[in-house]
Amino acid sequence: MAQQNTPLESIFSYSIPGAHLLQISIVRQVAEEAYKKQYFCFLTLAPGEQAQGGGRTFNFNNRINMKIDGDKVLALGHAIRAYVNGREEAIGPYTIYVDSSKSQYGTGGGGKSMLLQKGTDAKHNNVPVINIFFKAGSNSAFAFTLNPAHALAVADICEFIGHKCLELEFTKIQSNAHTGAFPNKVGVPPINTPKSVNVPPSDPFNMGAAPSLGFQNSPEQVVNNFAGSFENLPPMSFDEDIPF
Repeated sequence: MAQQNTPLESIFSYSIPGAHLLQISIVRQVAEEAYKKQYFCFLTLAPGEQAQGGGRTFNFNNRINMKIDGDKVLALGHAIRAYVNGREEAIGPYTIYVDSSKSQYGTGGGGKSMLLQKGTDAKHNNVPVINIFFKAGSNSAFAFTLNPAHALAVADICEFIGHKCLELEFTKIQSNAHTGAFPNKVGVPPINTPKSVNVPPSDPFNMGAAPSLGFQNSPEQVVNNFAGSFENLPPMSFDEDIPF
């Protein structure tokens, strides 16, 4: 794996074995960085191979590891469900592409991609299947094949993990809101909260004169005083390039 500048903490991982091993994980970037998600996912395929002495094992040294956000995992779940339900034409060819050369969490090998495709299993009476192809660089693609029922279960898993990833990110924002831990890095001046003014409550049943608030001027003079106050306010400096 490429050298990581920021340590990662594993939050949750779910493995789905088959001819290869499909793994979906939630991780947390320990050192929080401004404008970056602290929680995201890894979509991993470890190719299967024959183990010494018989049986099946998985080669994690040659795994394809893709860092994606939680919403991409949700989208994969929705796409798998649509393909199973015969709505693949409405979704179209669904792919995820990651340029690992630009990511500190990549495993090398340049671009990595995942492609969803609907097909049939010729070895089992041409039953419909959902194929998830993983490819790294110019290497041959690995296919992870699911029957319709298992594909729907994987769709549920994707949606579960995607929602949990978003919930963790939202919990972090809520925690920062309670502690006031939002760094002011965009040049926005602090907001000065005006002091409250104790105004006597109005009596809707008292049609007499309104209670005096200490103003001895006429209404016209009050308006003029307010206008003069706004003209004398110092100019406010705002950063005009504030991202939203």
